Amino acid sequence: MEFKTFCTGTRTTYREVRLEHELINKFYEIRNPLQEKILSIPDGCVNIWFLWKDGKCQARLIGSALMGKPSLVSNHEQCFGIKFNAGVVPEVFLNDIGHIINNNCPVNKYKDISFMEKEVETMETFEQKLIYFLERDSVFGKNRVNSITRFIVEDVAEKMGNLTISELADMLGYSQHYTNQVFRRNLGMPIKQYSGIVRIQQAIYGIEMKDRDFIYENLGYYDQSHFIREFKRYTLLTPKSYDKEDWSFV
Repeated sequence: MEFKTFCTGTRTTYREVRLEHELINKFYEIRNPLQEKILSIPDGCVNIWFLWKDGKCQARLIGSALMGKPSLVSNHEQCFGIKFNAGVVPEVFLNDIGHIINNNCPVNKYKDISFMEKEVETMETFEQKLIYFLERDSVFGKNRVNSITRFIVEDVAEKMGNLTISELADMLGYSQHYTNQVFRRNLGMPIKQYSGIVRIQQAIYGIEMKDRDFIYENLGYYDQSHFIREFKRYTLLTPKSYDKEDWSFV
């Protein structure tokens, strides 16, 4: 399932190219000439945004949001993004993962990739940027997230966020404390928080498919009001306002 990173209105345009790649999930572009409100949705992934305003580009390393919030992209005319796969933290960023969750930092602090901001600034087309990064993907290094964390990410996805730390710890043969500690050290958040993100992403899928039965039968929301509260916490919208106001999850 494709995790969503934004909720956009009708006057922004969005395009993406998905990859089968060790690190990178997709490249995407948002054009927002009127600088309309865009919402950031928790996706559990690391992103890089190249943001344009008045012809100038700034590159930011973006950690996953932990709840819905107005996006930094709202204040810019254009964003070119690189989204890394779930459970992937390129080695160039691994030491900072705890600092960037629900936060961001300038890419130019990383000397191995600081040159990219200026080189990308003058590129006009999505295709130019796409080719540029495909030819330089090795600069991000390898995925240094360990095997325990990768197992947890896969199991949480398979169970759509409906599992407990005790279940995971039993399967792995470690204590709950150690299991959670390893996961947090690698992805910057506790397992429970990551599971909540996966669950709301599944709920977004159900909303998009107009399949409320899928949500209530599979995702563990014990009643409608519980689901609405959780949906609003993670997206800033209610299911009704999403339908009524022509928002799109991308």
